[in-house]
Amino acid sequence: MNGVKTGKQRDYFRLKLDPPLRSRMTIVMIKGKTLEVGSAEVLIEDIGGGGLRFLSDLKLPVNDQLVLQFETEVYSQQLKTYGHVVRSSPWSETIYEYAVKFTMDESAHAEVNRLVNSLAIRFRQRGSLPSGWFLQGDRKDFFHIE
Repeated sequence: MNGVKTGKQRDYFRLKLDPPLRSRMTIVMIKGKTLEVGSAEVLIEDIGGGGLRFLSDLKLPVNDQLVLQFETEVYSQQLKTYGHVVRSSPWSETIYEYAVKFTMDESAHAEVNRLVNSLAIRFRQRGSLPSGWFLQGDRKDFFHIE
């Protein structure tokens, strides 16, 4: 974890994760209709109370009608967040980087903020990663890129 990113347009403090955190992403709703589909593994690059940035080998639209669920584990606790893609850009020829704005209630935002603050403090104090689904290895290996 290299540090904390802040910006004028951000309402929440963001933590850059290095190495990234593995997560299961599922499309749970399109235009108000609930879906039951499988999940794909993605890499969360940074996270804050208002959203996250992740890498995926899936091409997703920038659309506030497409609700995504992210499930991961930190400190042996499951973390589940919901949001929609607000920005997309290529990371490589086959991998895309996405920015997600959370669509959760205030208590869920507060839970994410507590986790982000705890991760930042723990890393600064101990210089090591807490237990969780952090990537062991290279991003390109994760996505099977040569």
